[in-house]
Amino acid sequence: MTGGGLFDESELRRVLRLEGDELPPRLDAAAIALAAREEGRDRFVLAAVPAVVGATALAAALVWQQLFALAPLVGPALLGVAVAGAAALAAAVVPLAETASDPAVPLSLLAALGVVIVRELIERREHAHVHAS
Repeated sequence: MTGGGLFDESELRRVLRLEGDELPPRLDAAAIALAAREEGRDRFVLAAVPAVVGATALAAALVWQQLFALAPLVGPALLGVAVAGAAALAAAVVPLAETASDPAVPLSLLAALGVVIVRELIERREHAHVHAS
């Protein structure tokens, strides 16, 4: 790179694989505009885009209308299932939390139990690896 952030012409020609007398293609705005006019899709696009947007908006409005119409019927049942699930989960978790927070079970015993479990799992894995070899 030379000063001012410009590339050297020889580097550009090498990267673009241009011969010394060959020029890179130029974009001609008039040719692009002429090609766009010749295709004749402008009227179709101008008519189709608003129609598709309107149909999508209508479909979305109908879907949301149906969801809001069904919400009072389905909402209480879903809420009842969620509350029953939360109550069942709490019934399973609360005894564990009470046991862990009981002063008769110090935290050091729970930590020792965790260490023993991890050590047994490691020894069992090493034992299985030795017999597999």
